[in-house]
Amino acid sequence: MKTQVEIEALKRNWLSDPCWDIEETEGFEEHRDELKQFRLNQEQEWQARRYNRLLLKSEALGVRGNIKLADCIEQLENRIKSLEEKGMK
Repeated sequence: MKTQVEIEALKRNWLSDPCWDIEETEGFEEHRDELKQFRLNQEQEWQARRYNRLLLKSEALGVRGNIKLADCIEQLENRIKSLEEKGMK
């Protein structure tokens, strides 16, 4: 059984790179339910933040509530920024 310190360290590590299902981490099988709930809660929080950010963006664009358009514009802005940064190198 892992200590609470080890569990918290795993959670911090996952938060910095959430590219795997944390509850599937080898050696933490006894904590599967806790880790799955942590992942689901975090994903829900990220989704709520994203929605709120896009809602504010849609308001700023004058198309309040059009989350799809705000998302599309944000993606295009990010792509332009990425291309500009590549051009500067």
